[in-house]
Amino acid sequence: MVIKGVVFDMDDTLCLERDYVKSGFRAVARHVGDVADEDAVFKAMWSMFESGVRGDTFNRLLDEFPAIADKYEIPELVEAYRTHHPDISIIPAMRKVIDALRAKGMPMGVLSDGPLASQKAKAEALGVGELVDKVVLTDALGREHWKPDTAGFELLSSSLGVEHNGLVYVGDNPVKDFIAPRKLGWLALRLRLPGQLREADEPADEAAAPHEEVGTIQELAARLGVDI
Repeated sequence: MVIKGVVFDMDDTLCLERDYVKSGFRAVARHVGDVADEDAVFKAMWSMFESGVRGDTFNRLLDEFPAIADKYEIPELVEAYRTHHPDISIIPAMRKVIDALRAKGMPMGVLSDGPLASQKAKAEALGVGELVDKVVLTDALGREHWKPDTAGFELLSSSLGVEHNGLVYVGDNPVKDFIAPRKLGWLALRLRLPGQLREADEPADEAAAPHEEVGTIQELAARLGVDI
């Protein structure tokens, strides 16, 4: 295919999700710092994350630190996590890819799922609005339009002025990232990097599988037709 536009996922594609998690845990630790030692709280949460705990970290935190449980409830900790200004940055080599594509005049976008407050904070911290032509945070369209729904992809095709068969979606998650672009006729390209949360995951079936996969950002650049 002739690539006429490129759309990137954000989490674990433009930046590493583990960096965002670390930043969020530090924010939560600061939030409860009036009743517990910040470093101890952060280390407890990060240890859980490193050991594979997902989904109930704050429940476990309250069990481990009764003083926090006496004052704070889980929704407040979730709010502190999701609304903090994250200390994250675009992977340096990915920034080079974006800059090289911009130099070629390639239309570009970002499409990302997740709670709107946290995704907006990530996008602002990364500065993606200044680097690409269109940013679509699917939660702004409604929870029902998160991937694998096609709405965000259709919006990007229209906004970029590129037909579906000329677009590439670069993502990492074989559970949901590639279903919609495949349906619409995009090229679905998986970037599998060390440190991604879903690095070891495989698609459940052909409908969820990427058309192609690259294992380094240098390979990605070459596939997109740029040198970095």
